Amino acid sequence: METVRLRKIQQPTRVERLLEAFITRGEMLPSDSYRIRDPKALPEVLRKVLVRARKQGRACSCWASRSRVWLFTCDMSLALSRERGTPVLQVSVHDEHGEITESGSWMIDRQGNWMRCSD
Repeated sequence: METVRLRKIQQPTRVERLLEAFITRGEMLPSDSYRIRDPKALPEVLRKVLVRARKQGRACSCWASRSRVWLFTCDMSLALSRERGTPVLQVSVHDEHGEITESGSWMIDRQGNWMRCSD
């Protein structure tokens, strides 16, 4: 992919939109999950992870279902995006204790489905 095009996609709002698509179109969460928009509603440990991730320039999105909470953080890999010819997100999923429960590189296939990139 062209570097200029990738840099435009890499802007925070676009990466955030890609992250939202990844979360809502993927099968990462229960169907009754909802987005938490107010950081004050997060457990303290997740607020710290959120602040640290934002300082690093990562996009973030928090979701909950019943008593479970997930914080997704991601950035776009220019190198992997160039190599694969499509945006590649490097996503980490944190549980309500701030622990990473899932981490990996993901991309959209030609049908619009998210798939994990093979190493």
